[in-house]
Amino acid sequence: MSSVCKLIAFWVLIGGAFGSAVDGAEETAPLDVLVVVGAPGEDEFGEAFAQWAATWEATCQRADLVMHVIGPTGDDRETSDKDQLKAALSDAASTNSARPLWLILIGHGTWDGASADFNLVGPDVNAKEISEWLDPIRRPLVIANCASSSGPFINRLSGENRVIVTATKSGSEQNYARFGEHFAAAFSAADADLDHDDSVSVREAFLKATVDVDRFYQEQGRLATEHALLDDNGDRKGSSLSLVLGKATSKGDAAVDGELASRFSLPVVDSGIQLTERQLKMRDDLESQLRQLRDRFSGSERGQLRERALPLLLKLAGLYTSTEGQRNDHSTVAP
Repeated sequence: MSSVCKLIAFWVLIGGAFGSAVDGAEETAPLDVLVVVGAPGEDEFGEAFAQWAATWEATCQRADLVMHVIGPTGDDRETSDKDQLKAALSDAASTNSARPLWLILIGHGTWDGASADFNLVGPDVNAKEISEWLDPIRRPLVIANCASSSGPFINRLSGENRVIVTATKSGSEQNYARFGEHFAAAFSAADADLDHDDSVSVREAFLKATVDVDRFYQEQGRLATEHALLDDNGDRKGSSLSLVLGKATSKGDAAVDGELASRFSLPVVDSGIQLTERQLKMRDDLESQLRQLRDRFSGSERGQLRERALPLLLKLAGLYTSTEGQRNDHSTVAP
């Protein structure tokens, strides 16, 4: 079944949310994914971190995304990794793009009760500094801190149009975190694609990775020392696996996260589809209207949902069809 058919079938039959499934490179493409590999401490951790970074590299190649690595697996430079990170985010602030900037932190973290740090080769970087460097960036942001003691990063980095994922729920979870391995792998896992749109959203990857981490500790007969959180509504609180799945209720007025995270996706397979900035804007506008309809009509009003959604779905399908046609034209071999 084509991606367009799946899109229409999913919405018309289920009436659910639709996540963005297409990423592509522009003629002068800005940085899409910045992977920062921290100080390993021990060789076994260094090998693991390098493998996680390699998994991200393969994912970015498949999605035709521009990726840069800072740290032991990246290019050796005279400047410190911390200065490289600051410079890369400064450059990103000068770029106007509809696509999100992904910042992936792989390594160890520390927490002293007041400051959460990410351990780099050379000077470490703390959440407050990263927050200041991210402030000028107007693009959507997907930030995944896969380190131990990463929970407090949500308090510092949470904000509008930002998706924050942390490997731990607090700074006190200081043991080696395995979440990063499973989070990176989730974007290539077919079983993580819950809505069968040939892509894995940040929300889906969070769910898959968290379940896999829990399974690891259960199979090892060990007490879990890491509990991942997802924050995308800007309330600086974050939601656990059970909250995102709807199996638990939040306390007070805390809103459950996951809506924005479902919009940012990476393809499970190479679809070959690329959208321009204008097409990305059009797609996001159409998807926003579809989500508003979904929230407005539910239950017994599902028939009205289908009726109202169909014109938008046809426009969205036309957008994908025109792009697929361009891809096929470019791939045709002349006789």
